[in-house]
Amino acid sequence: MSSRLFLTLAAAAVALSACGPAKAPAGVSLSWAYIDAPKQPLPEAPPGPLHVPGSKLTFTGEQINKGDIQVDWFPDEHPKPPAVIVQARKDGPDACAECHMVTGQGYIGTPNLAGLPAAYIVQQVEEFRSGRRASWEHDRPATHEIIEVAKKVSDEELAQAAAYFSALPKLPRYRVVEATQAPATHPNYYGWFELTPGAPPQLTGPRVIEVADDFDRMMLGDPHAGVTAYAAPGAIARGEALVKAGGHNGQPCAACHGADLRGMGDTPALAGRSAAYLARMLWDIKTGARAGPAVTSMQAPTAHLNEADIADVVAYLASLPPARPAPSASGADKEVAP
Repeated sequence: MSSRLFLTLAAAAVALSACGPAKAPAGVSLSWAYIDAPKQPLPEAPPGPLHVPGSKLTFTGEQINKGDIQVDWFPDEHPKPPAVIVQARKDGPDACAECHMVTGQGYIGTPNLAGLPAAYIVQQVEEFRSGRRASWEHDRPATHEIIEVAKKVSDEELAQAAAYFSALPKLPRYRVVEATQAPATHPNYYGWFELTPGAPPQLTGPRVIEVADDFDRMMLGDPHAGVTAYAAPGAIARGEALVKAGGHNGQPCAACHGADLRGMGDTPALAGRSAAYLARMLWDIKTGARAGPAVTSMQAPTAHLNEADIADVVAYLASLPPARPAPSASGADKEVAP
């Protein structure tokens, strides 16, 4: 990750501070998905040589903080990216990898683009550009940032980026743990939950708490860094029942997203994605922050979902493997792993 992203998010937070916070309907609190980042200075990468497990490469904190490179720890695991992925253009958009990594995996607070249909990626950027896609939390800096990118990116650059991300493999990242308690956390300067060592545990309740297994690896842009999502006991089973039965609407998710929920046609995959991200998307659609033809089919399924339903649904979806098993040399199948 380059310091440019740190500065971009800080500037966005300052510029948007005059906007009033979004008001939650009575009895609803989605603070576990719309995490409020505290206003404080953003840190730089530590000085000296830096490494992540499994990579033979070395980057220095000075290189990263200078902001003129995109960290790519495993260049042999993906095709050569087009310029729009790794280079900011003068008067153009920031490099896609600033937020989504060169591998498309993204950080905890940014969506995974790897393996999404190219047509869907193009469509969603156009939705941001047109104003039909926004966030229920209307002063959310990351959403305002992607809207600015959508307005600046050319159609050619967008097509190149979409084709590149679509061809990348879907790597497993999320592990869902059902428990009555989760480790203590606090919102950090990026709007993610970070572990609070030594503090007493917290109740999970009707929510999902996502934390990086190794925060330093996540911050350094390691696409293999894992995330643990803590959910209430029984959340996965309850979520599976809602997803398969169609909940209050009676429209099973598989009807559009495929029998294995790994996507169908130009419809995006749901399996193995961030629970907090999926929760925000469901609530954005439910509240009309995401509108227009692209989400018409989702308006009825989300209309009667409450916070507890959403927590269960996204816990189940995050628990699913994102990719189909690959045949091994022995002929037995094994899950695709990073």
